[in-house]
Amino acid sequence: MSLNPEERRERLKALKDFHQETFKSLGIADPNFIPKLAYKYPGVTEKHVGFFPSEIGKGMDIYTELTSSDLLPEDPERTLYKWRFNPNYQEEYEALEKDGTVRYMIPVSELILVKNNAPEIIIDQKYKETSKVKEFSFANADEDASMNEITIRDYAAIMWKKPISNKNWLNNLINKS
Repeated sequence: MSLNPEERRERLKALKDFHQETFKSLGIADPNFIPKLAYKYPGVTEKHVGFFPSEIGKGMDIYTELTSSDLLPEDPERTLYKWRFNPNYQEEYEALEKDGTVRYMIPVSELILVKNNAPEIIIDQKYKETSKVKEFSFANADEDASMNEITIRDYAAIMWKKPISNKNWLNNLINKS
């Protein structure tokens, strides 16, 4: 089904309205909300969402809900995600061009899950249930994280300078750099 412009506007408004309370509780008056279809394109094994240069180049975080191409929710939970603006998006993400239109492909795994009115990084549930990660606190100057507690995800967060760790303190350090 192909939507006419009026149907498209109505569906976009309904999707955004559904998340309005969450935006309000996060203190976001005018969110950059852009629902997207997640899919695998040739040569990749992971689902991605594609943002047009006019969407991704605003210098703003993007909030999204995964939908069908007809803007119908794909997830019965109506999960809200956030892509944190990356000023290096042109270098770090693949740009696909089709019929003269460019889209920057963002892996779904890089989206931040917005849940219970607070953002948290999407993590593998099996890891979450078995991990006994100790949170670092600056309250005790003698306390420090041991190198044997670093995970591959932590290492990637440090190397990529992206807050994708399961350790909030590490994500906070990365965000401040």
